[in-house]
Amino acid sequence: MATVTLSDYLTLQDGSRRFDGTPNAIDLNFQLPDDFVMGTNLAKPVIQFKYRARQETDLQLWINPDNAGQNVQIDVTFDASNVIRSHHEFLNGNLFVPGAENRIRFILVDHSIFDDNNNDIGISDVLLTFQRRVDRKSVV
Repeated sequence: MATVTLSDYLTLQDGSRRFDGTPNAIDLNFQLPDDFVMGTNLAKPVIQFKYRARQETDLQLWINPDNAGQNVQIDVTFDASNVIRSHHEFLNGNLFVPGAENRIRFILVDHSIFDDNNNDIGISDVLLTFQRRVDRKSVV
């Protein structure tokens, strides 16, 4: 019998935060439910967030950076448009821990851009969408 899942989400950050050179990382801590589906080819967690960059910069996103292994999920270059844009990315669900506290870390790879005070980078409205297992009896 196939596993029944439903889509759920967590708001990891409502509002904006800036990288301004100190720090060059932003951590978002959150608890996942016990029935979190760690990931299959069809049920991958998705992270969505908005950003604004005044200068081209490289950003990485790490899942549970304190755990051993390769946890980099996003390594992207943002353009210098100074326009608020949206980004979404499928993530490796096996890097999350169901029923426990997890951490997503945004890291600016090159923070030499902060030599000029007008080169801040902002992220906002971070959302994690994922699948949860559902008891078949509660669906009927």
